[in-house]
Amino acid sequence: MRKFWMLMLLVYVSLVYSQAFWYFENKVYCDFENNDVTISIKKSEWVDRCEIYMNTIYHLALKKYDEVSAVRSYIAQGDDVYYWKEVLEKKKSEFIQLVNYRAQIEMAVNGFELALFDKYYNLLQKPLKTYYSELEMQYHVLVSENLSKKTESVLKIAQLEQQMWNVNHILVAKNMDDIMEVVSSYIYLKKQIEWK
Repeated sequence: MRKFWMLMLLVYVSLVYSQAFWYFENKVYCDFENNDVTISIKKSEWVDRCEIYMNTIYHLALKKYDEVSAVRSYIAQGDDVYYWKEVLEKKKSEFIQLVNYRAQIEMAVNGFELALFDKYYNLLQKPLKTYYSELEMQYHVLVSENLSKKTESVLKIAQLEQQMWNVNHILVAKNMDDIMEVVSSYIYLKKQIEWK
């Protein structure tokens, strides 16, 4: 009995604290067929964003957990124990099924994101290394020159330093979230550096 409550507590805590969303959770669509989850970027009929499914399952699991707790209190009071034990088993089974659905969606989204990241990273690695080398050359030329427009050169040097940091951050990224942290700065500075 105590093991069950420890398991329930662990599952409940993991549900509460696993509300951190990945980058793709609110951008991809989930489709369910024969207990399998299919992830796609394109919306089709009768599918919705994975985030909606995750939130719905989360709230349903919280309700189910409250129901399990209520049934446990009925059993503790001694009211119609045989009936409530049967209800308790059914509620526990439903709760675990919801947790399994949520875990299945989470694994599918993570797998999709990882596969996309690997392909994306492999495509961008060579051009980004070339771009980093170009930035580095511009930076060293600018630093070594003694320009009369001191303020402009300081700003340009700062932009080049920041852009080199952005590119390096993307090159050492371990997941899509790492890349997305610097994408807006990268795009802005790429345009700014090209203008000058």
